[in-house]
Amino acid sequence: MKSHYKVIGVMAGSSMDGLDVAEVEFNKNGSWTFELIRSRSYAYDKKISNDLIKAVSQSLDEQKRVNQLFGEWISDKLLDFGVEGNDLVAVHGHTITHKPDEGISWQLGDGSVIANETKVPAVTDFRSLDVTLGGQGAPLVPVGDFQLLSTFDACLNLGGIANVSIRDKRIAWDVCPCNQVLNFFAKKLGKEFDKNGDLAREGNNDQNWKARISENPFYDQLPPKSLPNQFIESQILDEVNPSAGLRTYSEFISERVIHDINTHLNSGAKIFTSGGGAFNSFLIELLNANEYGLEFHVPKSELVAFKEAVVFGFLGILKTRNEPNVLASVTGAIKDTSSGIIHYPK
Repeated sequence: MKSHYKVIGVMAGSSMDGLDVAEVEFNKNGSWTFELIRSRSYAYDKKISNDLIKAVSQSLDEQKRVNQLFGEWISDKLLDFGVEGNDLVAVHGHTITHKPDEGISWQLGDGSVIANETKVPAVTDFRSLDVTLGGQGAPLVPVGDFQLLSTFDACLNLGGIANVSIRDKRIAWDVCPCNQVLNFFAKKLGKEFDKNGDLAREGNNDQNWKARISENPFYDQLPPKSLPNQFIESQILDEVNPSAGLRTYSEFISERVIHDINTHLNSGAKIFTSGGGAFNSFLIELLNANEYGLEFHVPKSELVAFKEAVVFGFLGILKTRNEPNVLASVTGAIKDTSSGIIHYPK
């Protein structure tokens, strides 16, 4: 097998704040190493954003239409980014349905369209096989965490949904909604997001509301567990003032993350922290103020922003090598799988 790959990883996050594209070189010499060559984030235009939002409640035929349209939109961005000389593109599309208990998980972004338009093999649909084998189909990034970031005890992603992976125990799970909720409140205050957590820092804590959302039974479940995008509907967001919501939910995120990680790691553990929430200095301050000596490390800004795109590029490589890229210990499936569908250009 090859020991050197040049690939493009693509991530359409649950917070819908843009399409992250990263060109990465991977080398295998015993263990895997990587270098992030270049990256770019493409904002969704209003039309594609509206199509993705509406598709959740529309007919299957309409969802298939949006699946093709989003595949075309992703292809346009990849061609703008430049794909020449890459072995493959690996794409995590927009999750429209995630119901693992019903054996369903569907990410929009037609892989055959992407392969045909870019003329590069495209790997998509990383969740479905695991779900059919009884798994949660999520989280998917732990394989990358365990093989590419092995100097850390754990990896925390503060994306639309916060999720964590524990290296030694080879387990991972979704912790709670994260930027999905913070962005909801920021938009109520006329901002796309709460830059540096400044609005949250100025807000008041609503303990009654925090107590109500804490009662959701999901938080008491043991891993493996994962959250659908629609979970935020259960957070009763309209019951709280937006300014207080930002402050309260920032504290809620930090408390949930610290509780979950402390359950599995000893004092002094080092946690690699990425995702859009890693730019939220107030949230990082809350995390590092924990009483257990957990150390939350934020790397250089480019890797913070594009780590998931990097990992999906890696998952695509493992699929082409027919090596496990989704772990049963993480998802609860009956076995590890080499998941994803490879689409070849016609």
